[in-house]
Amino acid sequence: MKYGNTLAVFIGRFAEIPAARRTEERMATRVFSTVIAAAFLAALTPASSGANTYDKLTYMTFSAPVQVPGAMLDAGTYRFWLANPGTSRNVLQVLSRDGSYVYAMFHTTPDSRMSVTEEAVVTFRETPAGVPPAVKSLFYGGERRGYEFVYPESGPLMTTMTASGPLVMHGPAPYRDEAIEPEFESDTTPIESEIEEPAPSTFTPVIEPALDELPRTASAMPLLLFAAVASLVLGLGLGLLSQRLG
Repeated sequence: MKYGNTLAVFIGRFAEIPAARRTEERMATRVFSTVIAAAFLAALTPASSGANTYDKLTYMTFSAPVQVPGAMLDAGTYRFWLANPGTSRNVLQVLSRDGSYVYAMFHTTPDSRMSVTEEAVVTFRETPAGVPPAVKSLFYGGERRGYEFVYPESGPLMTTMTASGPLVMHGPAPYRDEAIEPEFESDTTPIESEIEEPAPSTFTPVIEPALDELPRTASAMPLLLFAAVASLVLGLGLGLLSQRLG
């Protein structure tokens, strides 16, 4: 009887060993299945739109015009991000939705808030009626720290923009290396000369015969008169001279 009880206890303990192992295997299988299911659900769950990136990229949509430092934004969707996140994390840049056009780039200072939102939000400065509100700070989703926009010393626009007439844009005149000369239509029809050619000359030169001696230009009368006067004067002179000597 004693030996029979001992054998029964041994057989019972031997039978309990596989059952414990099967229980452990079942628990391990359940834990592994739970982990796999959780990972699968995490992969299927879309990422939150408020998740922040390294360059703080976010899209803000405005239903009316707003002001940012250096620009006036019309109603629409704009891209906000850090201009150079690797070196300076306090300069924001505002671009078009597709990033093809830069509207503004400005410095910011740290700002804080009490409550945290899931999505990125902006706060505004007070402006007079009729003036587009000026963005004061930008807060990203899940963060208490924000970026306060730094405006110029004059601050944002505080007066309404009224125009008395159409906006006229003036640009520089195109540069030309050479002065522009007026163009005139020229008559290329040749002008025929109306000058008549001179008629051949009919002049016939007259050839005079050569003279054997030179022509006389005056008579001998003046010469004779001069000789007579000279003789008279000479005679008077000699008479006077003789009287003085006698």
